[in-house]
Amino acid sequence: MTFTVRVSHSEHAFPCEAGESLLEAAGRAGFEIPYSCRKGVCLTCSGKVVAGTVEASGAVRTAPVEALFCAARPRSDLLISPRRIARAVAAGAPREAEARVFRLAEVGPGVVRLHLRFPIGVRVAFRAGQSLDVLLQDGARRTYSMANSPGESDGVELHVRIHPGGAFSDRLLRRLRPGDALRLHLPHGTVAPDGADPRPLLLLATGTGLAPAASILEEAVRRRWTRPLVLYRGGRTQADLYLPDLPRRWERRLRGFRHVPVLSRGCAAWPGHRGYVQDALAAEWPDLAGAEVYASGSPAMVAAAWARCLAGGLPPEAFHADAFVPADASA
Repeated sequence: MTFTVRVSHSEHAFPCEAGESLLEAAGRAGFEIPYSCRKGVCLTCSGKVVAGTVEASGAVRTAPVEALFCAARPRSDLLISPRRIARAVAAGAPREAEARVFRLAEVGPGVVRLHLRFPIGVRVAFRAGQSLDVLLQDGARRTYSMANSPGESDGVELHVRIHPGGAFSDRLLRRLRPGDALRLHLPHGTVAPDGADPRPLLLLATGTGLAPAASILEEAVRRRWTRPLVLYRGGRTQADLYLPDLPRRWERRLRGFRHVPVLSRGCAAWPGHRGYVQDALAAEWPDLAGAEVYASGSPAMVAAAWARCLAGGLPPEAFHADAFVPADASA
């Protein structure tokens, strides 16, 4: 059965199948609703169902109700109010592409930096902060954010956390050698920071959440952004802050950039912030009404950052997130 989804205060409308998510249907119809993880974790695609009945969070619910559009499916015609919706802009429609391993190296405890290159003459457009799916032979997918600037569209850089026993991050990744081929589907995600925006852009990153933040900052270097940029980067110990030369490079190349490392289990000699990245941000920015925030890392950090930022006056539409969710025990 097909239902009609209308967008409040606009002329936008699109069809949605009964078993299809609102986010999928909007994308198929050529609309962009902000999203990131597509797994109901990061809150980026949250919005309001103003009228109608949806299946969301495992229950059938009647409007008005808040919902994550990546997980909400219609049970009737709907009227929705997303945080943002727009016609899709040309950044490269998601498509399959083959890439070959250029180089890979372990850069931190259980973290591999993987460089892939597309065939000669092939480029795949993407935006800073977007992600891709690695397609496995059994049909499964594993999602990773690009860590390089969109200006380097002849290939992609990924930061892969090794999960013991993982179908890709362990069993396949450990066997990869330069020249080996991988099938990718990209790009995904609608985060698109604007270098001309005068608001401070506050980046929170934990673990391999550094990857999308790095893509944004590399693009800022390439485009010579002048907006204020602050990276709050967290880990348990200093060893978790892999690739320490990157923030130093950004400090040299970006006039408005500042790096704030934060450790939750820092040793007694650690001179920097202690605790969690969202707490460090809240301490320095008690009033976030005029800022923009991008959080990338564990679901727990993203959820905590969302709560702290909104409590600090950040408009919900100014919060963007990329939650790194293992697929399952065989990630």
